[in-house]
Amino acid sequence: MGLIFAIMAGMIIGGAVVAYRLSKRWQQQVKEAEKSLQEIADQHQQEVAAARELKQKVADLQFQLNQARNEVRALQDKQ
Repeated sequence: MGLIFAIMAGMIIGGAVVAYRLSKRWQQQVKEAEKSLQEIADQHQQEVAAARELKQKVADLQFQLNQARNEVRALQDKQ
């Protein structure tokens, strides 16, 4: 009877130790995944900001081009 109890207690304790280790490993993997996702989100935000800046530069250059075209037309009309 004592031997059966000892075997069962060992199995329960062993199972608890394995569950604890797996839980710690799982928590570490979750933290790493969260860190990776945060890095990806930060990079995405930087790319969005860069794209916004480039769109603004394009709009500015198009405006300047249109102004230059208008000036050229005005000068051609004067001749």
